[in-house]
Order: sequence, then C-alpha cells, then structure tokens
Amino acid sequence: MSWILPSNSPFDLFLKEGGGKALNLARMTAQALPVPAWFCVSAEAFDLFISRNGLEALLASAKAEPAWEELVRNAFLIAEVPQEVLAELQAMLESSGLAGIKVAVRSSGLEEDGAAHSFAGQFSSFLYQQGLEQITDSLRLCWASAYSQRVIAYRQEKGLSGQRLRMGVVVQKMVDAEAAGVAFSRHPIKILDRDLIHISSVWGAGEGLVSGLLDADDFEYRRSDDSIKSVVAKKTKALVAKPEGGLVEVEIGTARQDQPSLSDAQIKAIAALAIRLEQLQNCPQDLEWVVEGHNIYLVQTRPITSLPPEAYYDPKINGIEPILWDNSNIIESYSGVTTPLTFSFASRAYNQVYIQFLEVMGVPQDFVDKRSEMFRNMLGLVRGRIYYNLANWYELVLALPGTSSNKGFMDTMMGVKQGLAPQMQAIFDNIKEPPQYTFGAKLLLLVKTVYRFLCIDSIIGGFFQHYNAVYDEARVRDLKAMSLPEQLKYYFYLEDNFTKRWHAPIINDYLCMIFFGLLKKLTGKWIGQGLITESLQNDLLCGEGGLDSTEPTRFLMRMARDIDHGSDEVRKWFLSTPVPDLVIALRGSERQSKLGQEFARFLELYGFRCVNELKLEEPDLHDDPSFLIHSLQSYVKSGSYNTASMEEREKAIRHAAEEKVKTHLKGWRRMFYWFILRQARKAVKNRENLRFARTKSFGISRHLFRAMGSHLTQLGLLAGEHDIFYLTFEEISAFIEGRVIGTNLKALVAMRREEFDIYRRTPSPPERFVSTGAAGVSSAFPAVLMEADLLRDLQAEAELDPTKLRGTPCCPGVIEGRVRVVHELKDAEGIEGEILVTARTDPGWVPIFPSCKGLLIERGSLLSHSAVVARELGLPTIVGINGGLMNRLKSGDLVRVDAGLGEVTILESAGVQHG
Repeated sequence: MSWILPSNSPFDLFLKEGGGKALNLARMTAQALPVPAWFCVSAEAFDLFISRNGLEALLASAKAEPAWEELVRNAFLIAEVPQEVLAELQAMLESSGLAGIKVAVRSSGLEEDGAAHSFAGQFSSFLYQQGLEQITDSLRLCWASAYSQRVIAYRQEKGLSGQRLRMGVVVQKMVDAEAAGVAFSRHPIKILDRDLIHISSVWGAGEGLVSGLLDADDFEYRRSDDSIKSVVAKKTKALVAKPEGGLVEVEIGTARQDQPSLSDAQIKAIAALAIRLEQLQNCPQDLEWVVEGHNIYLVQTRPITSLPPEAYYDPKINGIEPILWDNSNIIESYSGVTTPLTFSFASRAYNQVYIQFLEVMGVPQDFVDKRSEMFRNMLGLVRGRIYYNLANWYELVLALPGTSSNKGFMDTMMGVKQGLAPQMQAIFDNIKEPPQYTFGAKLLLLVKTVYRFLCIDSIIGGFFQHYNAVYDEARVRDLKAMSLPEQLKYYFYLEDNFTKRWHAPIINDYLCMIFFGLLKKLTGKWIGQGLITESLQNDLLCGEGGLDSTEPTRFLMRMARDIDHGSDEVRKWFLSTPVPDLVIALRGSERQSKLGQEFARFLELYGFRCVNELKLEEPDLHDDPSFLIHSLQSYVKSGSYNTASMEEREKAIRHAAEEKVKTHLKGWRRMFYWFILRQARKAVKNRENLRFARTKSFGISRHLFRAMGSHLTQLGLLAGEHDIFYLTFEEISAFIEGRVIGTNLKALVAMRREEFDIYRRTPSPPERFVSTGAAGVSSAFPAVLMEADLLRDLQAEAELDPTKLRGTPCCPGVIEGRVRVVHELKDAEGIEGEILVTARTDPGWVPIFPSCKGLLIERGSLLSHSAVVARELGLPTIVGINGGLMNRLKSGDLVRVDAGLGEVTILESAGVQHG
C-alpha cells in the first residue's frame, strides 16, 4: 500500500486517492506545462492517521460550529502521524529534490475542484514550509481542515454527506514569487462575453489576493483581437516569505505602488496558458500562477463551476430568442419567493382574465385564438420570483386600436424604470403584427369603448352584485366538510363565478391606464415638466375618499380612539397584556364586549387584507390577527388615531394643487383637464376597490386549498396541509381526477421545498433583465441573470452622490427623521414616528402607515397600492427609489425627505454627519 503518490502516478489513482487538486496538477504535469515539482500524500495515509489515533467517534458527530472545529484541530495536532507514512514522506522529499527547501503544503479534498463542487478556499494551505517537522504539522492541519466549520456548512448547503470525509495533501516546491495571482479562461462576472479572459495580480505571493487582504490589478484580455484592458490598483503592501516559514506583510516602495504587476507580454503569456488549459481540460478553468524572473509557473487549476455548460452558448441547443422580464409592479403583489401553487394559480387567472379582456374590447376572435402562447406566458417564475413577460404585455395592449402611444402609459402604470436600448428592440421584433382594423371596425370598437366608459359605474355595480352573492355564500361554507372531488368541483365553480367574470376590473384597469396616462401627459404639456408634473399629479389625486384600501386603517384608528378615551381599566389591560393573550381573550370570553365585537367585525370585513395577501401560502388575519393588535397598541400609545386631521391634510394638499391648475389653465383646456382628472380619480378609486375583491377571492381559495391539503395529509400523502402549496394546481387537479403521473407527493414536495429554500437563501434576480433561449436554463444560473441586469447603469448613476437617493414622488411633504429599515413586516413592530424604509409594501402593510412619519419604498409605481394609500393618508412618500435604498440606509440613519421632489438626503449615518 502506497502512502505517497509521485507526480507521474496514474490519473485514476489520483482520482481515487489524491483529490481534485492533485489530479489537476497531474494532468498539467503530463502535458509538460510549467508546474513546480510536487507529490501527494494519499487519502489512504489520512485514513490510517484517523484509524491509528481512534478519531472515528469524534468525526462521526461533525458540526458546522467553531467550537467543534477547534476540538478537531486540537485532536489532530496531538495525534501521531504513523511512522510508515513519515518514512515514505521523508524518502519522497529527498528523491524529488524537495528536502531542505521551502515547499507549499496544500489540502486536496477528494471532492475538491470537480465539475460539480469546487470547495475553492474551503480547505487549508500552508506556504514556505521547510523540514519534516513543519511539513508534518502542516499535514495534520490540512487533514483537520476537512472538518472545518466552513467545509461542514458548505457540505450541508450542497446536500453532501458529512461522514467518512477523505483528504489528499499536495507537497509542492515554493516558487519565490515576484508577482502572483489568478486567471479565469472565461470571465467569471461578464459570463455572457465569451471572448474575455480575466486576470488578477499582486506583488509577492498570491495568498494576499486569494484571501482578499491586498488590492489587486485587474486585466481583461480579449481573445479575438489580442487587446488588453487594465485597471491598475495602488498596491502599498505585499506578502513575502519569512525565513522561519510562512508569510509576512511588507511595505512596497513608492515607485512600484502604481506600476502594473504584469507586463503586456506576461498578461498574454498567462492568457495563452489559460486557453491551453481550457482546451486540455475541456472546460473553463480558474488557474493560479506565479512569476519568478522570466518564468511563469502554474500551481493550481480547477473548473469554473459557476458558469453554464458550453451548450448554453450554442444557439442550436439553447436557442437565441430573447425574453424581457420585469417585476417593477408585480412585486407589490408577489414579493420574494412564491410557491408553485400560488404561481400556477395566478398564471391560470391571468391567462383567463386577459383573454376575456380582448374579447370584451372587441379584438377579432381569430387574433385571440392565435395568441395562446402569449396568454399562457403573461407571467414567468424565475428562481421562485414572479415576473412579467414584458413583450407579451405590450403585444396585448397594442392589440387594441389606437394604442400605439399606450406603451408609455403602460410603463407609468407598471413602474417600468427604463426605456429599451436600441439593441434590445429585437425583443419586440417577435411581436406579431397587431390586427389591422378597417375604419368601420375602429369606429365600432371606439363606440364600444365609449359605451363601456359611460356605463362603467353600472358595469362595476353589476360586478359587485354578483360577486358579493358568491363571496358571501363561500365565506360561510365549511370547506373541510367537502371531499377532495367536491373541493375541486367547488374550485371550478368559484373560478367560473370569479375569474371568468372579471370583466369589470380589467376594463377599469384599462381606463385607469388611459386616464392616468393622459393626466400625466396633459400636466406635463400644459402646466410643467419633470418633477412639477409628478408632484402636481399626485397632489390632485389626494383626498378622493371612498377607498376600501384605507378603510381597514380608519376602522382600527376608530377602535384605538375608543380604547384611549374609554375605560382606564380596559386601556391598561389592552396595553399591558401580551398580544397572544389578547387574541385568545378577544376570541373567547371578551368576545361579547364592545371591543371584542369590533375585533370580530374587523376580521369579518378585512380578515383577508393581510401581508402578502395574494400569496396563498401566507397566513391571513383569520389565522393570526397579532399584527392588527400590535397596530392598535401603537395607535393608542402614540395617539395616532385622529382621522379628522388626516382628512384635513389630504383636502389641503388637493385644494392647493387645484388652485395651481386654475392659475395655469383657462377655458376649454381647464374644462378638458378637469374632465380627465375626474375620470382618473374615479378609475384609481375603482381600481383599489376592485383589487380588494380580488384579495377576498384569493382568501377563499387559500382556505380551500388548505382544506385539500388537510385531506391529503389525513390520507398520508402529505406531511402537513401547507405542503400543498409546493404542488401546482395542475398537479392537484390531475391527482384528484386521475391524470397524475406519480403518487409520491411527499417526495415531490420535499424536492421542491429544498429547491425553493435555495432560492430564498440566494440573491434575488434583477428587477429587469433579458434571458436568451430556453428561459429555464438562465434561471438555473444566477450569474447569468445578474449579468443580464438592465438597470445596473441606473443604480451606478444613483450612487455617484453618496448622500442622495431619488425616486418617484407620490405624496408631498418635507420631513426630517430617523429611518426604520424593514425587510419583513415584523421588523416594523413598535414603529412610532420613524420614516419607514422598505423594498416593497402591499395592502397588508397599511395599518402601520399612520405610525410612520413618511414612506421610502424601493419598488413600485405611481399606481402601486402604497402610492395610492399614501396619497389618501397624506403621508409623505417616495416610491421606485434608485440606487440600492435597502443597502444604502440603515435603521437609525437621519434623513431629510422632500417627497414633492422625490429626493432623500442622508444627513447622518452611523453617527457620521454629511455635508
């Protein structure tokens, strides 16, 4: 049995006993590439070390914890390396010419540097070691690093076993590095540009670069024209060898600090080695190199595991068709990772609703019939997040006659932040020609549109009359008393009576888009440009009243007033009792009290108006009303329940805006502008109220699906009723009706949970990006999505001034205050008089608005829910803030907000005053 593997050992032996690093070195050595002399201590030696020292029991309980890592490290350091291993190690040092000189001792895990898992930087390496004693200590520490906290955590994340880990160790001649670094045969960040090689370099040993300790020079070498783009860093320090072994940090002379650490000739030589390695290994490579005198040595190479396979770039396999994705507006309804059931449910609804819309608006039936692909793909799911397939939305709108200018209106409605660059226009080349309308057809459609506009009140009234009858019956049904087939049948009944009769909301949305867009256009053309337009338009929409969206908050404010002005005993009890106990009391013995009755009444009316109310997997207020109790307590403590003063502020803002219009417009222009304004106000109000109807229908569906999940759990097919949200609607209906492909639902749910948990732990895809070819391939590689981000330049521009943030003004007001950065609604608990900063809101957030001084929201549009409600509450608000709002601000920062201009100025952050 061999404990040491010479560099010319067979590849399969390195694969089995040497580890990934040793195997890659062996391949480079066999190709006569410039690799310093080396050999490998085999994994069999590692196994013998574990066995001889009785370490199996300790290692069987691997934990990703610092204390456990330290325990293993200490155990390995005092353990004896078997004599037969030491003897063979000493012999190999002498026979390979490495005895008495400095060497590197590098871990080489058996799963390291493979195509699936790189483990890059996870294991330990020790440089400039000399003599058997130092090398043996380094050998022990390399072996111990197989069980370090970061390795165990990495294995757990990748779903790899933490038992029976094996480790080879490479011993390699140290090169006295004048410069060192890494090279990527394909750019690891600009991965859509296949022509670039990326090289990073520092003076001295490369460990300073790999560890992130030192600033590095960056070079981009372009294969096609042999050109080089350089970004030279100021390099004030370097790592060099210590006489006793290891590295020491030293100062670099002034003359070399701004000098490139590589010449053009050296860059081209390293690039040539990278290309050759990629060809030999048949995949992109991440290589480490060292410059000594006139020589360049390769000390490591590994596959780049973050890149898509080569087939991704082959148009014959993946295709070349671009898809433009955007979630500017839909994130308000579906924030973060959304489960398969919610997506399939929403996608099915969008398909049905927009077919109805075109039919109702008189678009020719043959056009509708030929667009099944468009209707099927109004929405997409990208790493668990819902996006608009934007080209399909534009095709939908452009199908209507006279809508060539409506794309701008739609951008306003959806919160799209950026027009398309010329090279992106190809995305719209795939939009088929809109229907060609004859004059008679246009006239007929115009008449129908005008008729529906004139009849919109009766249309909406008829909708609510039917809707309320179905909803009121569904609300009192015992859904769990139905069998699975009965539940599915009832689902289709609700779909027929809700989704397939959704004409009024979609017609109103269209009118809202038109009148809101016209209002913005006329304001800009007749009164003022830029910020004046946005501020004035928002002010005019304040104080409309009659919004179902604000009524839950007003209801709670009235309850808070009654508590504060009522019995001292009740007030004290309400403020001092823990929230869970209050919920139990109000649902139990206190139910007959006035407060209990109001509590029950609120839940009956608004129990489905909750955070993430359109995500079926989320609990609603019927399940957990704690949020509304917290809001009530906050109102009582702060006295934030004066609805009269709120209404007065709204009216004052509105009146001032109307007076400004009167001074600018006279005669027919004023009359026409006033007409458009009235219609925009009515359409926005109707839109909010109709959206609450959607919320309630989703709430009924949530409880229906959970009832199905309960039955499937009792049948032993699911582990719990909430597991049903990891199935699609199509899978559920197929299972009940007899079209199911497989019955192991538990395994399917477990697989989906694991995948969606990864989506939650990893960064969100960009707000707006383009995928190429099969969309699912891009979704599998986050780096592809990040590279395709179309809004990076906007963010870079926004970050030029570190004290300024800008967005879309929604409700005017100049305020100063401390911010509360809220990632989840629970982070806002106890907020009183602070400025709320968050990525997005939905209707479920509204009850905390009165406790806030202002709102700063990263996402959203002028017609997003937060904008509409903020205007009604008279709360200074800015939405659609560019420049990384959630990263730039921290809780406690002091800011000045000019919500009329859409500008945020950071006055103080982390105790540091600005400007």
